Amino acid sequence: VDLSPKAARAEIDSLLGFIRDRPQPIKVRAFNPSPEVHGYGSPGAVVEINVDDSPLLVDSATAELQTHELDVLRVLHPVIGAVRDADGRLEAILPASGADHRESVQHYVLDRRLDESEIPGIEERLRVVLSDVSLAVNDFDAMVAVTDRMIRFIESGQDHYPATDVKEAIAFMHWLCQDNFVFLGYREYELVKSEDAAAIRVKPETGLGILSDPDRSKASEPLPLQELAPELRARYESGDLLVISKTNRRSTVHRRAKMDYVGVRLVDENGTSVGEARLVGLFTSKAYMESVARIPILRQKLAAVEASEDLIAGSHDQKAIVSLVESFPKDELFALPVEDLRRVVMGLLALQERARVRLFVRRDLLDRGVRILVAMPRDRYSADLRRKLQKLFMERFKGTASDYHLSLGRSDIARRQFSVWGPGGQG
Repeated sequence: VDLSPKAARAEIDSLLGFIRDRPQPIKVRAFNPSPEVHGYGSPGAVVEINVDDSPLLVDSATAELQTHELDVLRVLHPVIGAVRDADGRLEAILPASGADHRESVQHYVLDRRLDESEIPGIEERLRVVLSDVSLAVNDFDAMVAVTDRMIRFIESGQDHYPATDVKEAIAFMHWLCQDNFVFLGYREYELVKSEDAAAIRVKPETGLGILSDPDRSKASEPLPLQELAPELRARYESGDLLVISKTNRRSTVHRRAKMDYVGVRLVDENGTSVGEARLVGLFTSKAYMESVARIPILRQKLAAVEASEDLIAGSHDQKAIVSLVESFPKDELFALPVEDLRRVVMGLLALQERARVRLFVRRDLLDRGVRILVAMPRDRYSADLRRKLQKLFMERFKGTASDYHLSLGRSDIARRQFSVWGPGGQG
């Protein structure tokens, strides 16, 4: 890359020209630099962004570029104090510190040139991503505050659910607010009658963040429950007070992963289901590092497994089981019912004493896919075997996408967790 003073000056001049006018909140351009047009050349394309400054911008934009198989070779990200006139024309650039209005200026140099046909789609996708970032950031405080409303919903079910479940659910909502969750969206749903059939629909004016627009939901108009998968229909009609699972779409904000879903079932004074309060987001790195013994819901599951096996505190088996549970991804532990967790953990414990291969399969809680755990001696594991297994599971369960997670731990057993998502698990 030519970084001579002349080329660097041309690159800066081009970027300043780009930010000079910003009539819309989000400005994006992607192009292949040429000396004739831009004053400088580059072996790879350039993407430039100009938006109001906020958290989560650069990692969200970078994640979007990576979905197009574009790697970022170099990024410039100055934050400026900007003074603009009523038409969005830049009048002055001030130091960001202490400025009344700050803007993010992003300049990405990519690893390859873009085909002209690619550019409009990439620009539009970046606008969508940046809009979602804005929605999530602007409503962050409101989404944190709405956890109090979810707690009130939980408390309203205390006559119909075990006291320990209510207590843990409330503690979990408080735990989310302790830097353990990236809040991205919130929405409430209500059960109604539609043509004499039970249906679910978005409760008006309850949306926040990326769920603030009801028109982006399939339930913006009453959606008959009979059109839903049996497992999802059962979730609305009955079931646990609190459900923690994965959504059917990947986050466009922060990092590309299936979003985490926290649902509180709404019940009336008779215990009849009348709707759901739904929070979506991503567990933070702090949450993934937290000990299971300090996380509400998970500590309850661990205690239930220990009690079912009549384990003695401090015994070899008790310590081994705690170590196994701690090695699981937290999102998987949240989704695993207690009996499934007990079955898997005890199977893995037996496997540590015998060099065999074990396979554990279960349906996703909301029937959006299949979770498969493969455990085997560490010396038999390889990247080639992982690829073969992934291909086999995709074919067997007719998947449209898959994720995987490797856990080696301190034992001689390697565990590979596969998630295979079906047609209903994409979106």
